[in-house]
Amino acid sequence: MNVPPNKPNYIEAGALLALLLAFFGYFAIRVWDIDFWWHIAAGRNILAVGSIPDIDPFGVYDAANVWGQTILKSQWLGQVVLYKIYIWFGLDGIILFRAALLTLCLLIVFLRCRIVGAMGVFSFAVTALAGMSILLHTGERPQLFSFVWAGFIFLLFDSFVRSGQRWILLCIPVAMLLWSNTHGGAVLGMAALGLAGVSYVLQSCFAEGKFNTPNVRLMPLVLALSALALVCTPNGFTTFQHLIALESNPVKDRTSEYARPWSLWPTTIYYWLFTVVALLSLPGFCHKKYWPQGAMVLVLGLISLTGFRYIPFFVLIAAPYVAVGFSRKLSGIELPDKAVNAVVLATALVCLGYGFAQNRIFQRGEAEQRYPAGAVEFIKSHQLSGKIFNTMNWGGYLIWNLPSTTHIFVDGRMLDPARIAPYTNILWATPEGLAYFDRANFDLVLVPYGNTLSRERYPIVAHLLGRTDWQVVYQDKSGYLFSRVRLQL
Repeated sequence: MNVPPNKPNYIEAGALLALLLAFFGYFAIRVWDIDFWWHIAAGRNILAVGSIPDIDPFGVYDAANVWGQTILKSQWLGQVVLYKIYIWFGLDGIILFRAALLTLCLLIVFLRCRIVGAMGVFSFAVTALAGMSILLHTGERPQLFSFVWAGFIFLLFDSFVRSGQRWILLCIPVAMLLWSNTHGGAVLGMAALGLAGVSYVLQSCFAEGKFNTPNVRLMPLVLALSALALVCTPNGFTTFQHLIALESNPVKDRTSEYARPWSLWPTTIYYWLFTVVALLSLPGFCHKKYWPQGAMVLVLGLISLTGFRYIPFFVLIAAPYVAVGFSRKLSGIELPDKAVNAVVLATALVCLGYGFAQNRIFQRGEAEQRYPAGAVEFIKSHQLSGKIFNTMNWGGYLIWNLPSTTHIFVDGRMLDPARIAPYTNILWATPEGLAYFDRANFDLVLVPYGNTLSRERYPIVAHLLGRTDWQVVYQDKSGYLFSRVRLQL
């Protein structure tokens, strides 16, 4: 089996640099996440007020419940960082920052592949497959930090397992403290770390025949400190209550990020390819020395099957173990390192060239079709204000751009599950929805033509077009802006 060389391999480093540059380009696409805007609006509010909010700072919901408190507080550090980057560098800065974080994730994957002893060819192959698997997870939100922290913590863990240097392990609780204040994904990270730590202790005890060794004694302490870091946040112990509340929240069933990966086929094709590769690597973990790595691959793989949002955690944490699993089973195959590096370099350059030709890499600005930019400018220029019925996807954009002139109905946070029923009924113009709509006494309505996924037209549009007390004041390719016609007395 090829092992990481003791001296720098500049040819391999060049191939890796080309691979990472290619993925950086594909990660550097226009800002598109609908939740990006309310995240930076939250960061703006935290810095302006000087504290983390206990109530909805945008006045949309009653956020006194566990779900609301968790959403308001669990991502505060990530929101502040994203806001400051936007203020300093604009949308292009956000794009480059997002691309840098995701590329760093892949660099960590490759480094971990070499640390655990994977052959060069499998290290490159699995890193590339991991990159393709997370191409759909480029949303500009604090979750990006979770991807990096997950990889970094397991970089520390794998380094400790290989070298035995205990100071490396002591860095993990510090990283977990920062992670838990950046994004709620730290809970899943702690579960994965707990599995890895317990497996390490058991494996070490089986191998050495005793529990009382310095490294084995240190592991439970590190796990305990890391778990303690989860509650050293504004949410404290309600972090765990949120997990329970989430399972019964109807928002979960209506949000694509919680959808099962198979329901999103064929967009998740690279994830499924990675899953197949991971299953094929399992014979490489049959030895009693390697079963902890196989357990990690299996457990995270099963978790990823339950929700689209868990795919990056599975891929980025498990990828190095998948690579080394193949390396053990196929150790008899010797491929020249120079040939492998040359293929990686050539493939990366071809992908870069294709990306430039198709204008799919190194993009700037925002994905305009995702946001009602024209309608917002119209509202500003004509000084419109009041209560506005809007679609959930556009709520965050309105919160950021119209913080003091309009009062929106919903946004991507959906802190009040009870609002889902009237929201849906209004869009589909049911009798119940129209009755609620009239009682709410909206001043403005901003909606797209229809559902962006199913292409179904929203009946509320046709309904308002047929009413004399509503008029279209702005229309573009994104949708309609209606204004109520007030009777002049």
